[in-house]
Amino acid sequence: MKTFLACSLVAIATSGLAQMTSKYTAWADGPIRHLMTKEEVKQWQAIRSDQNAEAFIDLFWAKRDPTPDTRRNEFREDFEQRVKFADANFGNGLVAGSMTDRGKVFILLGPPYRVSASAGAPLQRAVAATPGQAPMNADGTLALPRPSSDPNQQYWMYAHDKKPKFITQSDFTMAFLEESRNDWKLASTERVNPDLIFQQAAKAAIVSPNLTKAPVYANPAPPRTTAFKNPALKTAYEQFKSGDKATIGNANLTWGEFVTAEGEHFVSAQVYVPAGGGVSPDQKVTSFAVVENKAGEIIDIKEDETTMVASGSDAFVDRSLDLDPGTYTTTFGIASDGRILAATRTPMTIIGLDPGATAVSPLLLASKIYPLTKTWLPTDPFTFGGLKVVPKGDAVFQNSGDLWYFVELRNPGVTDVGNPNIRVKIEIKGKTPTGPVELKIPIQDAKLAKLAGETNRYGLGLAIPLEGFKPGEYTMKVHVVDVVLGKEYDFEKPFRVRG
Repeated sequence: MKTFLACSLVAIATSGLAQMTSKYTAWADGPIRHLMTKEEVKQWQAIRSDQNAEAFIDLFWAKRDPTPDTRRNEFREDFEQRVKFADANFGNGLVAGSMTDRGKVFILLGPPYRVSASAGAPLQRAVAATPGQAPMNADGTLALPRPSSDPNQQYWMYAHDKKPKFITQSDFTMAFLEESRNDWKLASTERVNPDLIFQQAAKAAIVSPNLTKAPVYANPAPPRTTAFKNPALKTAYEQFKSGDKATIGNANLTWGEFVTAEGEHFVSAQVYVPAGGGVSPDQKVTSFAVVENKAGEIIDIKEDETTMVASGSDAFVDRSLDLDPGTYTTTFGIASDGRILAATRTPMTIIGLDPGATAVSPLLLASKIYPLTKTWLPTDPFTFGGLKVVPKGDAVFQNSGDLWYFVELRNPGVTDVGNPNIRVKIEIKGKTPTGPVELKIPIQDAKLAKLAGETNRYGLGLAIPLEGFKPGEYTMKVHVVDVVLGKEYDFEKPFRVRG
C-alpha cells in the first residue's frame, strides 16, 4: 500500500508537470537558479501551467527591476551579460561556465578586484620495496605514498568599494580548489561561508519584495491610416506602383532597423536627392511613406508637409516608421501639388531586435555628423544619443572633404572598470582611371562616444579625409572587434569619389 501511494503521487506530479511545455520546464535548471530564493524555488516547483509559469517569470524579473517605471530591466541585462561571460570563460567541457562554482560567484558577486593562485604540492614518489615484501616505515607501519597531490588553488578577493554593497564585511575572499583539470570547486574558509553570501546576494537583488504582479506598460498602437490626404498624390502613387520602375526622379534611399533601450522598434529612412535632381534645399514638399503587407494591401500611409534639409548643395528628408516584424513593400518619396518629385519602392524585412542583446547597427557612410542642440526623441531618424548622422544617400563624395563612417554599438562587453574595449581595422580599395589604389588603417584601439541618455550604447565613427583620393569607384571594409566578448563584426560599403 505504501509503495502504491508513493507511485500514485509521482504519477500525479508528472501528469501535472506535463501541462507545462518545454518552453518553461527547464527555465529554473540553468543559471536562473542562482538568483532564486528558497521560497521562490518552492513556488516554482508548484507551477503546472504555461500561463502560471509566464506570470511567475514576469514577476520574478519585475521584483528585481531597479527602474520599475520603465520597460527596461537593467538588472536582467546585467545578469544576462554575466551569464554570457561566465559561459565563455569558466566552462570545463562538461558543464557550462555559468553553472560552475566560479560562474555562480561571478554572476552573483561580479568580477573580483584581484585574483591570485597557488600550485598544489607534487605527487609523492613511490616507496622502494624488496620483491615479495611490503614497504614498511621504521615504526613497523605500512609505508605508502599519497595517491594524489594537493589541489591547485585560486582566490577571488573582494574588498571595500570593489565588493557588493550587500555584503557587510569590509573584505572577503572566495577560494576555489581544482579537483580535476579545470574543474574548480568552491571551498569554505574560516572567514567566509559561501552559502550565506549567496543567500544575501539572492535577497539583495529583490528591490520590490511586495510586488504581487508584474507591471503592464502602456504600448498604444501607433496611429495608422490607409487613406491619402491628397487625391492627386493617391493617383500619382497608384500610377507609380503599377509601373515597371522602382524609382522616380533622382531618389536615393537609406534605411535601417533600430531599437531603443526601452524596446521600441522602428525604421529610420532617408530620401536623398543630389544637387541637380530637380529638388533644392529649403524647398517646401510633401514627404510621404506608404507601407504594404505581403498581400500588397496598404496598412499605413504617412503624409506630411515639410522642408527639404540641406546637405551641402544636396537635399534630404528623413522619417521613422513603427513596423512590427514581418515582410513589407515600402514607398518613400517627396511630392509637390500631388506630383511625385522623387520616390523609391523597396522590399523590407523587419526581424525585431532585442534591446538587451549585444549587437551593432548597419554601417552608415556620411558626409556630416553633428551633435544636436535641441531635444530629441529616441526614435528620431538616424539620431543616436543626440548625435545626428546624415547618410550620404548617393554615396558620392568630393575629393575635398571628409567621409565619415558610423556604427552604433549596443551592449558591448565592458572591462572591470566598466568601459568597452573595441578595436577597428579599415581597408579601402578603389578602381580609378589610372589604376587600382588601396588604403589600409591597421587594427587599433577605437575611441567611442558614449551616447547621451543611453545605457551601454556607444557611437563608433571616424572621419577619413578624401583629399588626394583620385576619382573612381571604392569599397570600404570595416572590421570591428569587441575584445571583452571576443565578438567580431565585418561591414562593407561601396562609395564613389569625384573631382
